[in-house]
Amino acid sequence: MEERDPAGPVAQVRFRRPQGRLGEYITAYYFVEISAAPGTVIEDMLHPEWGNLRFVVGEEWEVATHGGQFMRGLTAALFGPTSRARLIRARPGTVIGVGFTPQGWVHLVGVAAGALADELVSAEQVLRGIEPLRDGLSRATDDETRSALLDDYFGWLSRAGRPHDPRIDMIAGALEETVEHTVEELALLVGMNTTQLARACRRWFGFTAKVLLRRQRFLRTLAKLMEPGGQPIGRVIDESYYDQSHFNREFRHFMGMAPRAYFSRPRSILRPATANRAAEVGEALQGLHQNARAWPGR
Repeated sequence: MEERDPAGPVAQVRFRRPQGRLGEYITAYYFVEISAAPGTVIEDMLHPEWGNLRFVVGEEWEVATHGGQFMRGLTAALFGPTSRARLIRARPGTVIGVGFTPQGWVHLVGVAAGALADELVSAEQVLRGIEPLRDGLSRATDDETRSALLDDYFGWLSRAGRPHDPRIDMIAGALEETVEHTVEELALLVGMNTTQLARACRRWFGFTAKVLLRRQRFLRTLAKLMEPGGQPIGRVIDESYYDQSHFNREFRHFMGMAPRAYFSRPRSILRPATANRAAEVGEALQGLHQNARAWPGR
């Protein structure tokens, strides 16, 4: 019988910044190493996030779909932006990941974010020339080599990528604001009417403006709760929540369980991931990654 969530630290998670201007398009490279006995399975959850590309080197990982089924067998998987948490089952080996900014999704991936929102597909279906990168990463044994391979590939992809669109930066910058905006206020901030904003958010970010505002509010509060020595939920919930019950309902919506149930889980991968990401990149959650370019509203 497979062992689940074994005691003790089994996951190492490291982050590296991409080279040069790729930082406008890629939030970080990350490397997850699972050291455990063969056959060990560790369950954890991916938080709502922007798009990601993940390579598996070693035993297969399983990723839950929103229909409740598990996908496996993908050695290179492209994840669209997500609005809810996703259950994963990790096994010994290494996962090499690339997080995209919304601008980077448009520039490097080139597929409408709404087409892959809350979905994942084989990366070979979307990203051209990905096979040599996948094979090179499977042979690499250190983070420097992996990072160089990723820099080379995405630098090559960027040279033929779609032009940088300042409107995406404007919306991303407004979503980063800790002030709670209505959809109408967000549209005014970025110089669009609500119909234009709705189309832009679906195309570039994967979801409606209302869903994005709601998701970002939740992620800001979740990040506070993950801080070392964090205070009780009642003291840190975003002031835009009516009360703790309102936040608890939102937590169930985005994470699929109550806060107490989630924080009682071992979180063998995501616990070191959030701590190391905050230390090495600046934000504990990829969905809160700060926009690389300034925008007029900031």
